[in-house]
Amino acid sequence: MFNKYPPYKFILAFADLALLLISFALAVRLRFYELSISELINKDFFALQAIFVFGYALIWIVIFQHFHLYKINIFLSVADQILAIIKSLIYGLVGMIVISFFIKGLDWTDSRAVTFYFIVFSFVSITLFRTVIFKNLFTLAAQKKIFQRKVLIIGTDKTAKMVAVQLEMDDSHGFHVVGFIDDKLPKDTRIFEDIKVVGKTNRLKNLVKRYEVEEIIIAQSEITHQQLLEIIDRAKDTSATVRLASELYNIIPEKVLVEKYLGVPVVLMPQNYDSVFFNVYKRVFDVVVASLALLVLSIPFLLIAVLIKLSSKGGIFYNQTRIGKDGNPFKFYKFRTMQMNNDDSIHREFVQELIQQNGENKNGEIKKITDDPRVTTIGKLLRKTSLDELPQLFNVIKGDMSLVGPRPCMPYEWDVYEKWHQRRLSVIPGCTGLWQVSGRSAVDFNDMVILDLFYIDNMSPLFDLKIMFKTIPVMLLGKGGY
Repeated sequence: MFNKYPPYKFILAFADLALLLISFALAVRLRFYELSISELINKDFFALQAIFVFGYALIWIVIFQHFHLYKINIFLSVADQILAIIKSLIYGLVGMIVISFFIKGLDWTDSRAVTFYFIVFSFVSITLFRTVIFKNLFTLAAQKKIFQRKVLIIGTDKTAKMVAVQLEMDDSHGFHVVGFIDDKLPKDTRIFEDIKVVGKTNRLKNLVKRYEVEEIIIAQSEITHQQLLEIIDRAKDTSATVRLASELYNIIPEKVLVEKYLGVPVVLMPQNYDSVFFNVYKRVFDVVVASLALLVLSIPFLLIAVLIKLSSKGGIFYNQTRIGKDGNPFKFYKFRTMQMNNDDSIHREFVQELIQQNGENKNGEIKKITDDPRVTTIGKLLRKTSLDELPQLFNVIKGDMSLVGPRPCMPYEWDVYEKWHQRRLSVIPGCTGLWQVSGRSAVDFNDMVILDLFYIDNMSPLFDLKIMFKTIPVMLLGKGGY
């Protein structure tokens, strides 16, 4: 699973961990200078505090990852890196203070002096190591070809050539382009300087082994989305790390901070791991959080129910058939926002046309039905704030939905989905997702699908939490709602 990450990222993470632990040890020694080392070791709760510090240092590495400190464009930049280090230390410090508030009797974490010394030592040591030592060693190793990462580029169009130029003209990043992959041009066709076509995509696995390729960059843009996904699948079937620099995926670097190779945004496309551990964790997390949310929201639920009942005739809840994982239908719950006995033909025709036209209008944005006469006054408010979606917590507890994932679609939407569109529902759909926190109505239909596919390839507990936290301001501000 970890072979998708270059070795230098593990080296840097290990160095960060060591410097955090050393900084804490120095802080404790300075605070309790009057005690000998043996006396410190023999103090009460020494083992417990040592375990806590080591465990929290590992959490700090996750925080560093969250702030992109292991992306090559960040750790080779001084200003961006220092800012990310400051943010990481502040966030980690807040978490440590909160935890120590509930765990009493730990004189290391309870000591303000230890905390102050630790932050000073860790900031100085990590910043100096990264910006002075590691950055220069990394650049020197790349230039001397001690560190070299062999790259295959799939594609020969303008995007592919631009990537090759960037990687070959700068020797500070350690990339070496061994060749291009193209299904139309014959082998040995020269594309850029002495770099040639080395084969076709159907020989990709063998080519990766022959040239000992560590990274594949898919930089083909003049193809269809379906063809691109087939190439991605073929690349993922190799041992190389797969990254994407195609213009068809431009929505990802626009909405998500991704790594850059010499200014070129590259989207990591990890191999699809069917992790039993993650699936169990996700299910337990969904049930626990949904149950707590229903308990906390019981009074708002009651208030919304009263408003719906007073504003129009009909039931409080509305359920309809939606398409979930692998195209399976399920009953989907919402607060009712429309008048009763409505014809859905307006929405049906609108959505089907939207999908068949790739969801774009002349401005490239998703069109919404505005001023829908079927929607009640209270319904407009509920839709604007997404409060009408809250009953989906029952779907989460039932297992039809997850808290985070691609949104389920209507059956008549599924009927006009292209094959590559259907991939977005290869996992359990969610109450919120990457599209919802990325501008919703400012994203066209194909881009919405791409965002969902990116989420599926990068699902993780941390990614889910980031999306959930970003959902809160979207709901409160009514951004992208309809």
